[in-house]
Amino acid sequence: MADDPRVMNRRERLRVQTLQEIEDTSFAIIDADGVHALSIAALARGMAMSAPAVYRYFPSRDALLTHLMTRSYEQLAAAMLEAAGGGRRTPRVRVRLIVAAYRDWALRHRRRYGMLFGRRIAGVPGDAGPHTPLDQPMALLVGLLEAIADTAPAAGGSGDRTLDGQLRQWARARELPGTTPRAARAAIVIWTRVHGIVSLELTGLFDNNAVDVQRLIDQEVDNAVRSLASPTP
Repeated sequence: MADDPRVMNRRERLRVQTLQEIEDTSFAIIDADGVHALSIAALARGMAMSAPAVYRYFPSRDALLTHLMTRSYEQLAAAMLEAAGGGRRTPRVRVRLIVAAYRDWALRHRRRYGMLFGRRIAGVPGDAGPHTPLDQPMALLVGLLEAIADTAPAAGGSGDRTLDGQLRQWARARELPGTTPRAARAAIVIWTRVHGIVSLELTGLFDNNAVDVQRLIDQEVDNAVRSLASPTP
């Protein structure tokens, strides 16, 4: 085993462990006080190491934040994909599970969610390119909506040829070329409605518990699903 090149040496193991500690400590700072509390100096204090030592792993705070944002997106995507599962669940149930997992992650990681979807952080790229870690759960959502649409009697378009073309282009950009405009529209509507409601929930809008937020979200999802079978005027 000692000659196996796949086995990390001691230095490599220490580096991996330190990177994980940097990530864990950074998230602890963000979760406690927000992203603006994270600095190389604060991170170094939390890890009982020198700032120059941290810079050996990340050349700047911006580089560190970019890494943390990527990891947060990956964690959110993983939570959604895991919740959707498979088995005997119907596509409608799985859509609800994806949405519920999105909200649950946001409520458990409020400040990380704000880091991802709040005000853009200076120095950190706002767009990593045409693909993001959330492409996979979006593709799953679109696929489930297509499965629901297959059982619906309605035809494929949204009723607006210009919008239909834009929706097809949106799907192709995400490597979903077979997506119908109706399913693409439903997916975008679900994502934006859920994101909007959850973002408002995190501001405290529903803190008096007068509104059951999950029921509100489920109704929005159901409305979008029903649009798959409803002809557009």
